[in-house]
Amino acid sequence: MTITYINRPVGVVELRALAELAMAEDADFFARNPHLVAPYRDRLLVAALCQGAALQYLGQGYGVKDFDIHFFYAQNPEKLRLSRPVKRVTADIGAFPSIDVDFVRTVVPRATPGANTADAAHTIQDFLTRAPTRNAWHLKRKAAIGLYPKDAFGLQLWPLVRHNPEG
Repeated sequence: MTITYINRPVGVVELRALAELAMAEDADFFARNPHLVAPYRDRLLVAALCQGAALQYLGQGYGVKDFDIHFFYAQNPEKLRLSRPVKRVTADIGAFPSIDVDFVRTVVPRATPGANTADAAHTIQDFLTRAPTRNAWHLKRKAAIGLYPKDAFGLQLWPLVRHNPEG
């Protein structure tokens, strides 16, 4: 089986389309799963574009096969796991017509629900640095770019951006 990559830039237009799609899927997910509203609805840290398409956004990729959107939730101590079947849709995303978009839910242990975006970003960076799960190990090999909440839009969550204090 040959995997086809589309080698064109991922930019702000694509991020906006993905953010809208992610917000709609987040609402739909809880409508489909009302039993998860109480334990997880208010525990979303950030939704992010991850994997190869996120690398492409950073100009470090090798093309786009699909778009992977991860919803990172602060783990609920009363319900440690969140069913994680990948949901796939096909959508027009900016310059990428009729492309697959996968939605994945990831529970982050030791995260604080309701944290501000900077704290949520730090929590996700720590989670990916430690890579305590197979999912985190795979995610840390590529990139993650914030989609929402609004102040996370376009924020490079991973790889870590190191600032040189000497300029």
